[in-house]
Amino acid sequence: MADQPDDEREVRIVLEAVDSLAALDDPAERARKAGRLLAELPDQQARLRQIRQAAVVAMRAQDVSYRQIAAQLGISLARVQQIERGERGKRQPATPEG
Repeated sequence: MADQPDDEREVRIVLEAVDSLAALDDPAERARKAGRLLAELPDQQARLRQIRQAAVVAMRAQDVSYRQIAAQLGISLARVQQIERGERGKRQPATPEG
C-alpha cells in the first residue's frame, strides 16, 4: 500500500487500520474490535455517501460537466447523475454457489 499516491492517504489509513485488526494476537480482542467496526460501518457508509454526493453537487455548482466529473472520479456519466440525485447503485442478488 505504500506505493499509493498521497491523494489516497485517507483511504490508505482506513485500510491499514482494518489490516491492523487481522494482526492482533488476541483472538478475543480481534473479534471485539472487528465487531465494533462492523457495528459502526452502516452509519459510516451513509456518511460517506453524503460526503460523495455533496462533492458532486459542489462540482456541478462550479459548472463542471457530468462528463468531466465522471472522468475525474473514474465512474460512468450515468453514475455521476445518480450520485447527484442521491440514488444508491442497484446491486445484483448474490448467486447461490453450487
